[in-house]
Amino acid sequence: MKVNLHTHTARCGHATGTEEEYVLAAIENGYAKLGFSDHTPFPYEGGYVNRTKMLPEQLPGYIETVLSLKEKYKDSIEILLGLECESVPRFFPYLQEISRDMDYLILGSHGDWSIGHTYSGRYTKPWQLNRYLADVVEGMESGLFLYVAHPDLMLGQYPEFDETAEFVSRQLCREANRLNIPLEYNLYGNLKPRPEGTLGYPYPPFWEIAAEENVQAVIGLDA
Repeated sequence: MKVNLHTHTARCGHATGTEEEYVLAAIENGYAKLGFSDHTPFPYEGGYVNRTKMLPEQLPGYIETVLSLKEKYKDSIEILLGLECESVPRFFPYLQEISRDMDYLILGSHGDWSIGHTYSGRYTKPWQLNRYLADVVEGMESGLFLYVAHPDLMLGQYPEFDETAEFVSRQLCREANRLNIPLEYNLYGNLKPRPEGTLGYPYPPFWEIAAEENVQAVIGLDA
């Protein structure tokens, strides 16, 4: 069965096209299920705005649009309503509340820039990988999320698969198994340039460890 649960909309500021175009492309390519999971709008304090997420006031329109397409194309494809969310504990109650309107939430840890985190895909230091591991495990333990998106995003610009990278990769896989949460092999990462001296993602040694640890895995387009 062809399934993709990782689909964005123009509301996040770095996607193009209409929701209906995504649906039609999925139908044309033989998909049985298409899940929309745009970046979750967090109610940041002090007027902070994250330009890679939809705004809170856009959430009702997002829900309405996806549900209308779900009904319109119900005889051709199953459409699901979800969100991709950061692991930010102070917003877990908010996620719990809005999840009542969703079919699922996925955990995509990019870094909480409102408190000065660097984008997870630009990590270059061992301590950053350890913080990423702590953030993702805390998210998985919340019980809010269906699976973890691009778990190896942390290796995107990391310079070598050193002892820390190997430890964090294996520990993340073991924690996913402990909590019975799948990890996502992210196909969009294959389209991104991999500058010399960086690992990129999806990173084969990470997934070799995942295979050794026998993790559950899903494929996500991150469309």
